[in-house]
Parts: sequence; structure tokens; C-alpha cells
Amino acid sequence: MAKAPRRRPPRPRRLRAFSLLRLALLLLVYGAAAGAATIYLAVRTVNAELPKDLTALLDYQPNRRSVVVSTDGEEVGTFSIENRRIVPLERIPPHVTAAFVAAEDGRFYKHPGFDLVGIARAAWTNFRSEGIRQGGSTITQQILKQTLLAGDESFDPTGLAPEDIAVERRRQKYQRKIKEVILAVRLERELSKAQILSIYLNHVYLGHGAYGVAAAGAAYFGKDVENLTIAEASMLAGLIASPSRYAPHRNMKLARERQRYVLGRMLADGYISNTELQSALAEPIALVSSSDLNHLASPYFVEHLRQLAQTRYGTSELFRGGLRFYATLDTRAQQAAEDALHHGLELLDRRLGFRGPLGQVPAEERAAWRGGLAHPLRGASDDVSTQTDQLIERTAYGAMVTELGRGGAVLVDLGPAQLPLVEADAKLVRAWRDQAAPGRALAVGDLLPVRLTAEGQAVELAQRPEIQGALLAMELHTGRVIAMVGGYDWADSQFNRATQARRQVGSSIKPFIYSAALAAGKTPVERMVDAPFGVPTATGTWVPANYDNRYHGAVTLSTALALSLNTISVQLVVDVGLDRVIELLRGFGVSSPIPRHISIALGTPDLTLLELVTAYCGLLSGGARVTAKFFDHVADTAGHVVEDLRVPEPARQILPPAVAYVITAMMKGVVERGTAKGAQALGRPVAGKTGTSANYRDVWFLGATADLLVGVWIGRDDSKPIGDKITGGGVAVPIWLDFMQKAHPETPVRDFPMPEGVTLARIEPWSGEPSGPSPSARWIPFVRGTLPARFAAPAPRSFEDTLPAPPLPPGVR
Repeated sequence: MAKAPRRRPPRPRRLRAFSLLRLALLLLVYGAAAGAATIYLAVRTVNAELPKDLTALLDYQPNRRSVVVSTDGEEVGTFSIENRRIVPLERIPPHVTAAFVAAEDGRFYKHPGFDLVGIARAAWTNFRSEGIRQGGSTITQQILKQTLLAGDESFDPTGLAPEDIAVERRRQKYQRKIKEVILAVRLERELSKAQILSIYLNHVYLGHGAYGVAAAGAAYFGKDVENLTIAEASMLAGLIASPSRYAPHRNMKLARERQRYVLGRMLADGYISNTELQSALAEPIALVSSSDLNHLASPYFVEHLRQLAQTRYGTSELFRGGLRFYATLDTRAQQAAEDALHHGLELLDRRLGFRGPLGQVPAEERAAWRGGLAHPLRGASDDVSTQTDQLIERTAYGAMVTELGRGGAVLVDLGPAQLPLVEADAKLVRAWRDQAAPGRALAVGDLLPVRLTAEGQAVELAQRPEIQGALLAMELHTGRVIAMVGGYDWADSQFNRATQARRQVGSSIKPFIYSAALAAGKTPVERMVDAPFGVPTATGTWVPANYDNRYHGAVTLSTALALSLNTISVQLVVDVGLDRVIELLRGFGVSSPIPRHISIALGTPDLTLLELVTAYCGLLSGGARVTAKFFDHVADTAGHVVEDLRVPEPARQILPPAVAYVITAMMKGVVERGTAKGAQALGRPVAGKTGTSANYRDVWFLGATADLLVGVWIGRDDSKPIGDKITGGGVAVPIWLDFMQKAHPETPVRDFPMPEGVTLARIEPWSGEPSGPSPSARWIPFVRGTLPARFAAPAPRSFEDTLPAPPLPPGVR
């Protein structure tokens, strides 16, 4: 009988459990090892694709704005796609840094680049709120998203099936997260916490086009970063979560809520005390107005420089390269130029008459107007666009007429105050009659544009001029433009009338005609006959007339230029030829079209103020061509000079220096005894020329001292006549003088330097005859070899020009 098989005794239950546990542990170890190997290979693969040296982030240069700096170091303009201001960390106050750390990464100084605690906290917060309310990214990770990984979020679904697009998106998302964590850890190892904060605070986007705390502080509060308060810093830090949602100029209530959150985090992390928190919450927030956000100092100058720079360096380099333009602009001179042009245009506008009220307040609303808020007018000099109960000097307001008193008085109500209109302006507005409604005169309830007088006890008319103007100031020998105004108000019109408007130059062309005559051998005392003079043309005989239709008979060339006699100018063009005059203008830099017609003798060419000022600079600085300069040099972000214009290049000589000096002396006669006598009030030797085009459409004055040349143009944009008898001497010269008295360099009073090749003779300037010791005599310069034989021996090489000018002859204007 066969034996039954022997059975093994059953294992104890504890032994079986141990075996299963051992198997599980082995599987776990092998699985962890495999997982670790997989992760290691993945990390190694991804890391191989990443940058090797992360210290380059310290020099990270995204799109950087280019800036324009004036001669006194003031930033007067910027060109940018992104508004950035890079500042070192030591310039950023500790409470500003604390606000951003508390708001975005409370464990910044503890984690190695990524924060598991922060991720868990954000996940729990988002779970409880059933939405995304917190992110788990550290400041270090945010930097990487903004810089090295900024382009990784792009995704091209081309060639993928619809069901594969979502899979690919998830794959790329996880890959970006791996890169982010790897780089964050590496960045923390290679850079210090301070260096990481410096990168972050200079590049974080805070809305309103501002990148970094320095740019944001200026954009929102008009402050340098050093001056930001705890309240302002916490409001800026609150913007990171959603710059558009929490922007204070859009929704101050939401901005305040976010600010309270940031201040709470700062308190919890020990950066501020409860007292500081309460003070910050109570602090009023003053925002820069939207109009100021886009304001540029010296806008006409800056915009012209932008056009030059864009042509010179290209759009990309200008708007992204962070260039620094060291401009020729002098801010003191620029302010004087703006003030002088504004004041002159307003005086001219008042002279042309009051154009009528702005409107009328209905009778039922007049009571509410009184004692209410002031009503600033948009486009006023200070561009105040909100109602206020405080009256501000130089700001234009709408004022309601409340009383038309006896004796011509006018009382107006601005809201918080009732003040009289100054006597001269009251007379002007009461003389007004509405041409569209015969019999309609000023009445109670009418609205007048006014501004406070300097004393604040009355108001004056602030009617916005219909006339436009331009002013350009250039250093005589260098061509450096120190001030430029292209119109009454940049906000109203960005058309630059100094560089873009071609206007008829009138008699301001005559110095070039007389220069051509001098170069051809004529002298300042040569006599010509001022009388009707006919010139044959293709359409008949052209007979030009003088400004006042008066003729003076035989006159010297000096007298003819001083009095701007048209007939003499025409005769000179006939003598020297049109081509020679055009050749001179081209030589001195005029590029606008010039008609080849005898009428250029009266200034029919249309030129820009910049062209004319530049040409005058060449003429009055020795006869060599001068090039207008708007910047001295340009540097890159590292401070390296990109272009240097400070070293002058050899200039092309257009006229002999002696000829240029003689015409300069003749142009001094225009100021001493001619059409620009008002310029004598400057108290320095001045050479210049006025100009008035046909039918008083354009008026000019270009005048120079030995240091500075300034040109002024006045006219209407539509080229209609300005008004009857409006001339360069009566309108442009006062504006020129106003500017020069405020902005002329504080140099010793000196005359124009006399070059070699000049002979002097003492002559009576009106008659052109030798006069010996006569009190009206002057030392008149001649190009050597052209002094007429009838004159005395040459004078010593000094130019005595201090005797008083003789009165104008009878009938001469």
C-alpha cells in the first residue's frame, strides 16, 4: 500500500506577513529607485537645456527705455515700449522691500528657491475658496517666469489632433514647472538673496506700463523710490496679484482692500508695528493725474530729438536699447522760452480784441454757481482738469459775470471768490459786440476765461490765443539748441512750428542778399536809389513797393538794410544774380525748395524757423556753415559713449570771415537805428533782422549776441493775415527780448570778434560820409581793399561802437 505524501506543516501567520511586507518593501525600494532614476534622468535632461551661468540675470536687460537728459542733469523725456527704471537695491528703502516680500513670499529668507509650505498653504486656501486665490510661486520662481522662462508659455498646436492638444499642453506645463524648480534652486545657490530681490524689484510688472518699483513710484505717485511711504509701498506691492484690478486710479476701494491685506502680512511678519499699520491706513494717497503720466518736459524739443534718434539708431535700439541722450537743452532757458512765447501770444491776442464769452450760465443755475467750486479750464497752463475750491495762480478758470458796474467795471464769480476784472480787460470785454447777433453785448451770466493776477486781488482775461508761434535758441558758434518751443500748447497741437512749418520768410532773407553783394565787391556805404523799380518777368513788369509805400531816394546799403527797403533788395538780386543768392542759402544749410524767381528778394521762399536760425548762425559766426545739434553725446546702458558730437568737425567756409563780419555790423544797424530798435533794451551788442511776409501772414525776428542767436516766428496755422500792421519789430522783437533778458548766458558784455582782413573808417551812418569827430559817427568795417578813397586812413583795430544812435530822419519808420 503506497504511503501518503508528507505535508509540510503550515507556516506561522506572522512569518507569512513578514514575507509579504518584505516583498512590498523591496517593490517600494525598487520603485523609488526607478522613480528617482527617472526623475534624475528627467532633471538631468532638462537641466542640460537650461543656461549654465545664472549670474547673467544680474545683467538681465529686457526692453529698456531711452532717456533724454538736459545740460543740468534733469530727465526731460523718455522713449520706451516698457517703462523701466533700474535702481540698485541700496536705493530702495527697507519698508518697500518688506512690503513686496510680505505680500508675495513671506518665507523668502527660509526656502531654497521653492516653498513646499507655501504651495500647501496656497492649495488649501484655493480649495476652501473654490477658486484660485493664492499662488505657490516664490519670488525666485516669479523672476524666472519673467526672464529666462518668459517665452516658454507659447504653444503651437499646428499638426496636432484636437484630442492631443490638451495632452501636449499638460506635458509642456509640467516641463515648465520642472525647469522652474530646477532653476530656482540653482539661482538660490548662485546668487544671494539680496541680488535676487534686486532683480525682482527692478523688473516686476506693476501696471500702468511700469516695470519695477522705481518706475511704478513715479507713474502712480510722481515720486522717486527713496521717497515712497509705507502706505504707498504696500499699495504697489498689492498690485502684483492683478495690476489692472487693483490699480488705484481705476478703483481706489479695491486698491485699499489689497493694501490692507499687504499691511496685515507686514505686521504678521514683524516688518511694521500696529501703529505704523494704522498710520498707513489713514494716510491719504495722492495720485499723479492721468494727464501728467504722459507729460514730457520740453515736449517739442524731445519729440524732435526722437525723430532724429530714430533715423540715426533705428526703432529697436531707440525704444528697447536703453540709450541715454545728453541733450543740449537748458531747462532754465526752455522755461524762459515757453513763458516768453505764451506771454507774447496772449498780449497779441488781447491786442486783436476779445472774441466773446465762453458761454452763459442759465439764470436758474447762477445761485448754485456762487460760493461753489472753481471751474478750471482744460488746456490751461497747468492743465488742471478737476474742480477745486482753491484758486491757483496761472491757471485759467471759467468765471461768471455777476455785475457790470458803473465806470466800466466788471465783477466775476469763480466759485469760491468774487473778484474784479482788471481795468484794461474790463474795457476790452465791455467793448465787445457779437457780430452774429447785432446788439448783443456782455451780460450778467456770461462766462469769461480768466486767471488770477500776481497779487491775487483781481483777475485778468485768459483768452486762449488763436495765433501760433515758435521760438528757437541756438548757441552762435556751436549750433547747440538750448531751447525750442513749437507752439502755444503741446497738449492742444503736437505740430512743431519750429521744425515742421515752412512759412514765408519775408525780409528776414535780406542779410543773405546783402552778403552776396558784399562778396561781389559792394560796400556798406555804397549808394543806391530807393525808388520804384521795375523788373521784366514772363507775365509783365513787376514793380515791388516798400512796406509803407514811401521812398527815400539815394541811400547807403547800411541804411537800406536797417530800414528793410524792398526796392534796394530787388536791385541787389538783379545785380548779383538769383543763382548766387540761392547758392548762399544752400551753403548755410537751407534745404527747403527755393523758387528761382526774382521775388525771393522780398522773401517769398517758405522755410522753417530751424533752417533760418541755423543759416543765421553760420552768417553771424564768421561765415562758416553751422549744423544744428540737439544732443552732445549718447551713451549705452553701461555708460559707454555710442556717439560723441562734443568735438567739433572742421566747418565748411561759405563766406570769407571779413564779409561775414561786415554783414554782421550792418545787421547791428538794424537794431541800433532800424526796424528792431526794441532789441537795444538787452544792453548788449545785437545783430539781427526782422521779417514780415505779404499781407502780414508771418512775422519774424532773428537776433544774436556774440553768444546766442534766437529766432521767433508768429502767424496763423491757416496762413490768414494776423492783423493789420502786425510786424516783426512790433510783435516778434518783444518776445525775443523777454526771452533774452531771462535766459541769456551771464557772460561779460562783448562785441562780435573782428577777424583778419577788415578795415575800419569813421563814418556818419545815415549819409555814409566821413564825419570826423561828429557825435553820430561810427567805426564802419569794410572788407580790406574795398574802402573808398574818399575816406580817412584806416582806424586802429578796435571797434568803438558805444556812441548813441542818431534819431531817424523825418518820415522814416
